[in-house]
Amino acid sequence: MLKFCMDRLWITGLGLLLAGAACAGPPEQLRWVAGDLPPFVWQGRQGPEGYAFELAQLMTQRLGRSDAVEFFPWARAVRMTEEAENLGVFPLARTPDREAKFRWLVLLRHVRYSFVGRAGDASLGIEQLRHARIGVLRGSPIIKNLQAEKFSTIVEAKDYKDLLRMLRSDMLAAIYAGAPMLQAAIEQYGYPRSDFKTHASLGEADLYMGTSLRLSDGEAERWLQAYQQLVADGTVARLQQRYFK
Repeated sequence: MLKFCMDRLWITGLGLLLAGAACAGPPEQLRWVAGDLPPFVWQGRQGPEGYAFELAQLMTQRLGRSDAVEFFPWARAVRMTEEAENLGVFPLARTPDREAKFRWLVLLRHVRYSFVGRAGDASLGIEQLRHARIGVLRGSPIIKNLQAEKFSTIVEAKDYKDLLRMLRSDMLAAIYAGAPMLQAAIEQYGYPRSDFKTHASLGEADLYMGTSLRLSDGEAERWLQAYQQLVADGTVARLQQRYFK
């Protein structure tokens, strides 16, 4: 009788273990989030587009998946990725304060950060800009560059569209941003490049497709292999030529 009861307990326990494994399902797969940051990713008239967006879509296809990129305000997208286990975000600047908070998956571009103002204004150096109203993207780590240089009036905006609106409305003396991102935003929103001028540059960084630090090694390796295949067949070079003329 005792043996019968023990056998039943063992069988019951095994059943519960198998049921638990079935409920757990496959490991969580990487999902991407982003904000409007041309030329890397933005919401165009025909839908999402951009260098990093296309790259993420092609890598997804190589893995036989169909997850789309989800859009959020930039600061929220970065915070979500830092706190989650299976999220990726782009384009994420690799800065010392972020180094240990994310997994740095794919290098997208090296960029310099510049101050861009209106074409008709007098040229300004760093010392003059330090005492002017400078616009910057909310949640961007380059705000610390301005703080370190003792800039007195830093104005944060949710996206480049808002920054350009404030600059053209004389609410800002200059926008501080990555050169390729701001140039692409100027074109995207229909402004002539001749309406703007670059005053000075301050700092540089590498931009990545970054992921949650707790993403599994196996999942990260699958995405890296997909990216390396796109490098090998020339797809990455063609995308770079199209978006970074």
